[in-house]
Amino acid sequence: MMKTSNMGGALLSDLYKMKKLKSVWIGLILMFALTFLLYAMYWMGLSVIEKRIAENPLDAETIQMQSMLISLGHQLLMGFSSSGGMMLYIAIICGIFIGNDFSSGNIGIITARGGKRVQLYFSKWISIMLLTVIYCLFSLLISGIFTAFKGYGAPFTGKTFGTLMRCLSLQILAHMSAASIFIMISFLVRSAGASVGANIGIFIVLNLIFSIASTVVLSVGGNADFIMFMPLQQVDVAAKYSAYTTAELCAVIIMPIVYLALSTLIGATSFIKRDIK
Repeated sequence: MMKTSNMGGALLSDLYKMKKLKSVWIGLILMFALTFLLYAMYWMGLSVIEKRIAENPLDAETIQMQSMLISLGHQLLMGFSSSGGMMLYIAIICGIFIGNDFSSGNIGIITARGGKRVQLYFSKWISIMLLTVIYCLFSLLISGIFTAFKGYGAPFTGKTFGTLMRCLSLQILAHMSAASIFIMISFLVRSAGASVGANIGIFIVLNLIFSIASTVVLSVGGNADFIMFMPLQQVDVAAKYSAYTTAELCAVIIMPIVYLALSTLIGATSFIKRDIK
């Protein structure tokens, strides 16, 4: 059994356990499958449009549909992390990875043997963050490969690459913020099944509430920009490939850092102070 009484030992142990976690690999498979499905639908649409344009190059409706498809292809590439449902997988993995150690009593055993709680918390925090980065890079890789098959109707220039790298860095930050919230919830709930359920519930409920709120506000002619400042709502802004407004910059840079810091503080403080049953 690996020594977990120090930060290095705890981190090595957690990384080893994460490597063996089936849900991590299932997440990668699902991410690939869903991304492929979206691109397959995109390719089919392109084929239909190309055939219609060959038959009637001046048809206005077809040209408009082609423009929409080109925009979709661009968005599939820039919004790569959303295509495969990455945030949901991170929510589930956090619940299983952290909750299992509480449900099995492993956390209690480690702390009884002198393991420092702050080290245990940040060992799991770092492990999940590393997984988040790997998931983002994997998602970008497969989206890039699929995009290369048929492109999106525009040349891939140095400027496009720069925008893609900006989207990558901001999406990593947004997903790290979300992951930190899921880690906090898992440490507060302290049970594998309940943690998974709580994380999925938070993910679904928040997105549903903000989606409804946005629809209602827009239907009465209001401004729904406040939604992008809410928890778990920064990924779509991070995937934007046009220029950011000042509000969008604040939402996509400042808010993820705020949520990451607050959730880490709450989660770590609770874990350090509460008794382990």
